[in-house]
Amino acid sequence: MSESPPTRSPWHYLITACLIAFAIGAGVFVWFAYRVTSPAASVTISKEFQDYLPSAGPTDGILETATCSVPETFTQTDSATLFNVIPLGTTVSEIRVPAVYRYHIQLLDPWKLIVSGQVCLVLAPQFQPSLPPAIVTSQMEKSTSAGWLRFDGEADLAALEQGITAELERRAYDKTHRDFVREACRHSVAAFVKTWLMKEDKWRNGRFQQIVVVFPDEVTSDQAMPTPGVTIETQSTQQH
Repeated sequence: MSESPPTRSPWHYLITACLIAFAIGAGVFVWFAYRVTSPAASVTISKEFQDYLPSAGPTDGILETATCSVPETFTQTDSATLFNVIPLGTTVSEIRVPAVYRYHIQLLDPWKLIVSGQVCLVLAPQFQPSLPPAIVTSQMEKSTSAGWLRFDGEADLAALEQGITAELERRAYDKTHRDFVREACRHSVAAFVKTWLMKEDKWRNGRFQQIVVVFPDEVTSDQAMPTPGVTIETQSTQQH
């Protein structure tokens, strides 16, 4: 007498179905990841772009990314006493002048281009200030007020003016000024990369829909991804 096959419970079929679904899902995920981010294409496009850079731009090897005019104020306060006891008053000097800041990128610094679907992710070099910043001397305003026994207002004003260049260079590096020009720098880099892409048959013809530019101070890890919350500029590379 033959034995009847063992009865399979509904749980057995459910577990089997889940395993099959997981295998299919994993395969789709691997296929999608390969399609979205192509390491081979990223290596190729980065190398071709690096080969192009020595012939790009002016002979000084920089890409100017932003220019802005910012009204700046410089103040110096000096108090004096006689014999460290008798106050002689305070001299306050102030200069107001528009400052012109320029920022650039060194073309031969490291770049990395990553192909992610129809997005070209550009890991650009950090933009830096072009020194020294300029000032609009025709719009310079000076003022000084001296204490009741102080007669050095003009001397203090002259000393303050002599220190403007050094102070402007310091301000050019601070976060406030760099953030002020950040999006302009992003636009400039995107336009620069777009110009190159449109020259290359392999990369134009609708290959990319967007260019995303990220600077080193926006990268949080070696995964080279933008910091959450950073506004990134995108730009179509299609011809109209």
